[in-house]
Amino acid sequence: MVVNNSYSDGDGDLEMSANHSKVDKGSYGYEEALDLAGNGKYNVLLLLACFLVITAMGIDIFGLGIIVAAATCDLGLTLQQIGVLSSMPFAGIIVMSYPWGYLSDTRGRKLVLQVAMVGSFVSAALSSLAPSWQLLAALRFISSALSSAAESATYALLGECCGARVRARYMLLMTSALMLTPTLYYIWAYLIMKLDFSYPFLWMEFRPWRLLALVMALPLGLGAAALWRFCESPKFLVNVGRSSEAVDALARMYRVNGGKGEFRVKEVHLEEGNKEEVGVFSLRSLWTQIAPLFQPPLLGRTLLLFYLTFVVYIANNSFAIILPTIFNVFFTSYAFSDAGAGFCDLFAVKQENSTVVQDADTVCANSINDNTIWAGCAHGLSFFVLNALISQCAGKRKLLTMVILVIAAAAAIGVDLTGEPLSGLVLFYVFLTTAMVFGVISSYFVTLYPTSYRGMVACLGMMVARLSAFSGTNIVSGAMTQHCSAALYGAAGLVLTGAVAAALLPADGLQAG
Repeated sequence: MVVNNSYSDGDGDLEMSANHSKVDKGSYGYEEALDLAGNGKYNVLLLLACFLVITAMGIDIFGLGIIVAAATCDLGLTLQQIGVLSSMPFAGIIVMSYPWGYLSDTRGRKLVLQVAMVGSFVSAALSSLAPSWQLLAALRFISSALSSAAESATYALLGECCGARVRARYMLLMTSALMLTPTLYYIWAYLIMKLDFSYPFLWMEFRPWRLLALVMALPLGLGAAALWRFCESPKFLVNVGRSSEAVDALARMYRVNGGKGEFRVKEVHLEEGNKEEVGVFSLRSLWTQIAPLFQPPLLGRTLLLFYLTFVVYIANNSFAIILPTIFNVFFTSYAFSDAGAGFCDLFAVKQENSTVVQDADTVCANSINDNTIWAGCAHGLSFFVLNALISQCAGKRKLLTMVILVIAAAAAIGVDLTGEPLSGLVLFYVFLTTAMVFGVISSYFVTLYPTSYRGMVACLGMMVARLSAFSGTNIVSGAMTQHCSAALYGAAGLVLTGAVAAALLPADGLQAG
């Protein structure tokens, strides 16, 4: 036994000696190398750049509703055509979710973002000159299909350039950008639609809504420019065999973050497999990336996260997309509602009075209800601040998700039970806090999967999200006038199942192996 113990100790010494030798030669694991690069100016600036990209994407996708409403008269839109136009962003995202995931994992996060944002800017800008609603729909489809790359690639880029200590908090802060976008485009709409002009230009009359569309396209171009000076994700570079470039990128991060002296890392290595197929365009490469997501040991977490994504997005986006309409219902019908009328009763009043046509006429007169603008701004700003505060609790993602979903479900149940529209509107606001879970789910897509699968699983997740929102929007928009209470109760039940599913999430702090 003495001999065996001595041999075992010798093995341990040899292993420790080998590890020390690797460190002495400057060879580190990726997370160690990232910690040595530090957290500072580079990371904060990258956060701001990604914040701008996410904001631009949110304006491009969710701001279309304002443009469609403002263009109703000029393009002679019917309600059916308005529905087709409003659904274009979701259609674009659904079509491109898989390709963007593949390209992000095989060609790089930064490269994909820059190409996509430039293309989206061009398409969105051209849409301001569309002479017909059909061409406007086509251009906005292309624009949203391209800008949707930001929905996953930004999280992968930022998450792989930040240390584990700040990663979840940074990604939650970046999600605050989506909460800020309504405030921006509501204010722009308020200022621009107050103008009254019409100038012959090319094949159409250039009116305020076209200027609004052009202004809303600018952040896309600015986002692409903001990423220019940053490095590609070092972890992606290591994963595709470009280790020397990864070391150079980490060294640059080290210098920008205020590092003194020579950067100690000379070689970076990953312990994750499935790297041999990455970077090869083929059906086999696509299958290599997607198949493991639906096989053990990733199958359980994939199904769980996809279900949570389905729940959160169908519950939130289905209502959020028609939020301007909900505001208009409140401000136009509340003053004329009967005593004791509940939140949902206002939708019946709106339908009876046919105020949809009146609202369309108002927009055609180049004006948007001021109260709707201010309510939209308040919604965006309050959710932005709330998400920023919640980001400080990033270490408690699992508990945070469950608490938010339970509170939101309770609020949805109470919206029409108060018997009073004002309190119902407040509870409806609380229900929409399901949006606070968006960033949490996105952070799980980064932390629970190996590098070579993160872009793909995130993009597939976004495809699930937008399919949910696309179908949910059509269901809710039709149900709110005649079956408002049923829609809210159904949403509450669905959100509660999401809270139960969240209880099955891995413990906080678990990383992909």
